[in-house]
Amino acid sequence: MALVSRVAGDGRDLVMLHGWGINSVAFDSVLPLLTSDLRIHLIDLPGYGDNLESGIDFELDSVLKSLHSVIPKGASVLGWSLGGQIAMAYALKYRNEVASYLTVCSSPRFCEELDEMDQHDQIWPGVEMRILKAFTRLVRPKNKDEVCDHFLAMQALGSPSIRHDIRSLRKALAARPKPSYEALRFGLELLGALDLRQACRELELPSMHIFGDSDRIVSSDVALYWQRIPSAEVEIFAKTAHNPFLSNPEKFSSVLKNFVIRNS
Repeated sequence: MALVSRVAGDGRDLVMLHGWGINSVAFDSVLPLLTSDLRIHLIDLPGYGDNLESGIDFELDSVLKSLHSVIPKGASVLGWSLGGQIAMAYALKYRNEVASYLTVCSSPRFCEELDEMDQHDQIWPGVEMRILKAFTRLVRPKNKDEVCDHFLAMQALGSPSIRHDIRSLRKALAARPKPSYEALRFGLELLGALDLRQACRELELPSMHIFGDSDRIVSSDVALYWQRIPSAEVEIFAKTAHNPFLSNPEKFSSVLKNFVIRNS
């Protein structure tokens, strides 16, 4: 079954992929600031929202192929959090069909470990694997909705607009069917296993990477990795947590429009 895509606006094509436990409605509040200059394609990942019953196998290659069927050639592809890893993987697989890729509060390697590519043997800034595994064990078919709601609140920690951010995320979650247990497990397994650091170093595509300096989930220290890549641009938003499109929508939309238009 083909994935459902919502399209709004007119201009250069920008695809937006959401993060773990939520759906594409999370981006709706920033749409009015984007659609005058960009054609936005909002896609719920397989097992989420409008694509809850997509029938797609929960394997990365199957997910990428299903996205390829609805993403227009020449589009820029943006992903937030887990969606950022999928956007990176999509750009790597379909590099000749993508104008650029953008990530929001995302990392090519989610988990902390020794960074073997660093000459000083620094620790890669990420979540400890034991914490991810413990969180994964919490997710069960009967309590998955509770865990998702708790995670939405965690994302807003550190934001000066924490109450607004949590309300917006909960509203988005309630606006579509809740994600499937299989999709949630797949996403957590992907976060634990995927390491795109070397591949992205070698990918000669324009890219933009947005971080929040108060993000408790993905450290803004990951920006140092991208700053060493000539084709990458970085923006670190001050006083911003894991949801910059909610807490600072004007700056967020300005950065997106400027980058996409320059690189399309």
